[in-house]
Amino acid sequence: MKGLLLKEFLMLKKGWVTLVIFFIAFGIGGVGNDFICFMLPLFVALLLYGHINYDEQSKWQQYSIALPYGRKMIVSAKYAAMAIGAVVSTVLVVLLYGVTVTIGKAEFTLKDLVGYAILSLAIGIIYPTFFLPLAYKFNSEKGRLIMMVLNGASGAIAVFLASTIETTGILAKLSNYTNILPYIAIAAVLVLFALSWFISRKIYEKRDL
Repeated sequence: MKGLLLKEFLMLKKGWVTLVIFFIAFGIGGVGNDFICFMLPLFVALLLYGHINYDEQSKWQQYSIALPYGRKMIVSAKYAAMAIGAVVSTVLVVLLYGVTVTIGKAEFTLKDLVGYAILSLAIGIIYPTFFLPLAYKFNSEKGRLIMMVLNGASGAIAVFLASTIETTGILAKLSNYTNILPYIAIAAVLVLFALSWFISRKIYEKRDL
């Protein structure tokens, strides 16, 4: 497992300049800007996802059969790398929040700190949760294309749900549970992540490389 994880993070060298520039630019712009802050975990997730494309182009998946790793471990290492990336990006988001508070652009509250951390972690995990099974079922490019279509569909569904929630008063009823909703959300995301790993493992074990 250590060797597979080392491979994932060594591959970051291919785009380390872009990564550093992104972190500096989005880090400075992210001070006091919630939306830009949450782009960090998304960028890290997509960057790590791109490694599957490198694996396909270099035929690494075929060569990996000769290594002392089972397919289950290969998939597990990919998910572990994604989880580590989500945690690291969450730490960066928390640090940016600290900078925002320090320079006086926001007032520190524990609720905001926990909210930023939970949302950042959820964003870093939810994308590989849906991307990876598609990539293992088809390939990285087809998986990305399908996900783009699903993203468009999800946007339309989100608008419909928002309208439904507003007209039915569900939001007012849920307001009584605002203190626990973030924790329920992150628990749900983690369960989906585990389910995604299980599905990807089953797909990859049966896939003809």
